[in-house]
Amino acid sequence: MDKEIERIIVKSFFTKRLQDRVLFELSSAKKRKNALSRLCHTYRTILREEYMIEIPKPNSNPVEIAKLLK
Repeated sequence: MDKEIERIIVKSFFTKRLQDRVLFELSSAKKRKNALSRLCHTYRTILREEYMIEIPKPNSNPVEIAKLLK
């Protein structure tokens, strides 16, 4: 991914206290996996909650999810 786009995404959606760390990890070939892995497991502490919404169950219908996100 383009480094500038990654920086914009991190600065926009990640909590301020972790932004520098995530940017550092994304820029390192060895540590990049750590940053992406955290998104899978601890996203509630990494991402800013004002941009998260809960998708109600059943959440397997892609058309309904697309409508909700729009």
